[in-house]
Amino acid sequence: VFDFTHSYKGDYPQLTYYDCSDIEGTRLFCDQHAEKQLKEMISKNGISGIHFIDSGDYHYITKLMTDFIHEPFNLVLIDHHTDMQSSIVGDMLSCGNWAKKALQNPFLHRLYLIGPSKHDLKSVERNKVLSFSIEELEQGTPIPLETKYPVYISIDKDVLDERYAMTNWNQGDMSLGMLEDVLAHFLKNCEVIGIDICGDDPDIDDYPTYIKAERINNLSDDALYQTAMKILKRRKKK
Repeated sequence: VFDFTHSYKGDYPQLTYYDCSDIEGTRLFCDQHAEKQLKEMISKNGISGIHFIDSGDYHYITKLMTDFIHEPFNLVLIDHHTDMQSSIVGDMLSCGNWAKKALQNPFLHRLYLIGPSKHDLKSVERNKVLSFSIEELEQGTPIPLETKYPVYISIDKDVLDERYAMTNWNQGDMSLGMLEDVLAHFLKNCEVIGIDICGDDPDIDDYPTYIKAERINNLSDDALYQTAMKILKRRKKK
């Protein structure tokens, strides 16, 4: 757990907990000093397993995770946004450009970009990228699999309808059941390096809305965690 905004409060005692709230230069953008500190945390336990990385403001941690992969791999990004913007502040890593920077990893074979609208995917560069829109998912179009390489899976809950997540970014309209199906599709058929999940809302001011968001987000986090653990344990027994 990488907790920048005190979103988790010990929700996952079985996982290693890092209080990142005192690390400067982390929200939206990640400066070089913060990147060094975060990579030191990551290196202590590696990137296998399931990681919770707070709100989408810190989704760039996925880029830091995949920097530790030194074998050919595929990255599965399930997100309402493409996270492939051009850099705004120099060449600094951000929550909006991290996926574009991840494409520079020489070990990355394919980026599965799943969940943005068909309109938003029009501007995505095609080098290494296999995009799959929410419209295609809703039509029941199967996601093609490439099982030759292991996968690292990254989920931003802003892909979900507001009934299933409350984030601080504009959201899609995917159901939790559909997201679990997409996750299971890769977990059942591919070797998995690691999984991360982000998408909370640290900016809610009024207490009743905060409690509602915490309840909804925790339910979705738990559902995704349980889905992943059941499939991975089942595969491990075989």
